[in-house]
This record gives sequence, structure tokens and C-alpha cells, in this order.
Amino acid sequence: MELDDVKGIDAIYEQVKIYSIISEQLADNLQDFKKQVQKQRDEGDYDELLNLLSDAESLIYNASFKLSEIEAKKEQ
Repeated sequence: MELDDVKGIDAIYEQVKIYSIISEQLADNLQDFKKQVQKQRDEGDYDELLNLLSDAESLIYNASFKLSEIEAKKEQ
């Protein structure tokens, strides 16, 4: 759906749902990526990178949660 096509409350809620799913999938992918990086710890010091990835993952999960709250308001 093009953003120009998002007209009306139902379309807005549908777009929010899509963004919620995308953000949750992205956070899940970051979690998997962190595991891959952790496997390579013997090749270098990746602590700072892992901390930044953890921060990003947390923020994205938080965004997904907030988007889910918008979805929940629709149900009320």
C-alpha cells in the first residue's frame, strides 16, 4: 500500500498493524544477528557492537509494543 493510499481510520490502523509486524520481525532479526556476532567473539572485541545492537533491538521492540497499543485502542 502506498502511503498516499492511507486514507481513513481503517487504513491508518491497517498501516499501523503492518508497521508493528515489520518492527517485531526486525527486532527478532537483530536478536539472531547478535547471536551470530557472539559466535565470532574469539576473532575480536565486539562488546561495543553487541551493546549497540542490544540497544537498537530494545528500541525496536519498544516501538513494536507502542504500535500494538494503537492496535489495541482500535479494539476498544
